[in-house]
Amino acid sequence: MFTGSRLLQGNRLVDELPVEQHNRLLAKSELISLNTNQILCDQEMNLTHVYFPTTATISMMVKVNEHPPLGMILVGSEGMLGASLVLGVRAAPFRAAVQGKGSALRISVSGFNSLISENPAIADVLGRYVFVMMEQLSQTAACHRFHEVEPRLVRWLLLTHDRAQGDSFNLTHLLLAEMLGVQRSAVTIAAGILQQKNLISYARGVITIVDRIGLEKLSCECYGLLVADYQRQIA
Repeated sequence: MFTGSRLLQGNRLVDELPVEQHNRLLAKSELISLNTNQILCDQEMNLTHVYFPTTATISMMVKVNEHPPLGMILVGSEGMLGASLVLGVRAAPFRAAVQGKGSALRISVSGFNSLISENPAIADVLGRYVFVMMEQLSQTAACHRFHEVEPRLVRWLLLTHDRAQGDSFNLTHLLLAEMLGVQRSAVTIAAGILQQKNLISYARGVITIVDRIGLEKLSCECYGLLVADYQRQIA
């Protein structure tokens, strides 16, 4: 179960399916490797594939003219990219870029549409995930508006750690600044404070989580709410 701690390899949504539907989905999938910064879809463009990450992490960002994309949702092995297809919408609501390299199950849009039309159990599980994403978007928007940089940074680090394959992961201050919608200097200051408190270490674009419990104490309440939202809907 996704508890806000470590996720096992595999994809939670796929593993939630009944055996028959699980096997049908795998039969239409291919396991592929995703590279850091790879763009999987762009905002308002038609999706070509659906992705169920297993070890990769994907940042879903919203674009605003003359500003860097703003990070809204981080997807790892608990989720998917392409959930709008469950609602019959092929246009991508976000730009999606790979934040952490790794593997994912990929299915063509046509193959995915045939799966959900022929297998109500798949549509049921993924429909609940769509609701989770709606809750996450609302919470993230509120977090961006009302919370300071440091607890927001901690939230993103915890979400990344949940989906990473270890305590260390590649994440630059520039990328974090774009995800949080702040100046790079603000991230540098906040990350420096966390490092001084021996909660993280940072060197050459690699962040290491030193004290997970300490980070959780510093995060805003949004992190816990995001985890709870998922647990309520994905049994």
